[in-house]
Amino acid sequence: MLHLFYVKQFSDEALRTIAIIILCWVCTTNANTINWIKLDFAPYYILNGELQGAGRDEQIISLLQTAMPNYQFVSDVLPASRAIHELSNPSKTRCIVSLYKTKKRQQFIQFTDHYSTIGLSPSMSLRKDTIKALNLKPGQKVSLIDLLKEHKLTVGVALNRSFGKKIDTILSELPSEQLLLRPGKDPLKSLTYMLLKQRLDIIIGYPSEHYHLQTTLKDKDQLAQLIIAETNAITHGYVGCTKNSAGAQLVSHLNIALKHLYANQKFNEVMLKWLPNELKAQLNSHLH
Repeated sequence: MLHLFYVKQFSDEALRTIAIIILCWVCTTNANTINWIKLDFAPYYILNGELQGAGRDEQIISLLQTAMPNYQFVSDVLPASRAIHELSNPSKTRCIVSLYKTKKRQQFIQFTDHYSTIGLSPSMSLRKDTIKALNLKPGQKVSLIDLLKEHKLTVGVALNRSFGKKIDTILSELPSEQLLLRPGKDPLKSLTYMLLKQRLDIIIGYPSEHYHLQTTLKDKDQLAQLIIAETNAITHGYVGCTKNSAGAQLVSHLNIALKHLYANQKFNEVMLKWLPNELKAQLNSHLH
């Protein structure tokens, strides 16, 4: 009987010790793990096909992993519509590699001090024959207001997408016959088809998005981009993590890694990869 008592006592103590060891191991593992949210959104993430893994943001994640060998990187692919909601859930610490830093988002997202991506502001995609008729050249900086008001061109944009206060204001003041708002899963693609069929004159989007889409089209050589004069030349994306103690710790380590990332020539190559030749010089002058 006494023997059984000591066996039971030993077993209980052993179990408690094992539980503590496991708990400490889990805590340590989680502390050294970054859970990335990836989006099904090319060219930032390319999840299948010949170019799988060649997306801009997923390549930045790969560079960060090399710079942070003590961390394990895991990821979940989520729809863009759910990304911010999931990131702001304090019960699970997650990060997104490239987000715009705004005061509203800073209320529930912890951002890095150093940028993770640098790119060009929204641009216009047009047919080359339209650009030539306007006596312009691909890659030229042009006033969006002048094109829309003086030449009465029609413009298409994705429904519920913002391009910054200046561009959003210009679009909101257009008569309905000049503006097409396109809903759906892939609005930029359908707008581009309309552009090629001459049912639109201009599409507004981000340069890398226009370029990636054009590379998938049979008639890609018919299109080119113009820079919008009413925007800033450059936009920055920052790593955003869940705003809790674990997220703050991750951000502090990510800041160190990002600071050294700019000296890596591979970083510049990734930033330039998804830009057409006529726009690469615009971004190259801002890279280290």
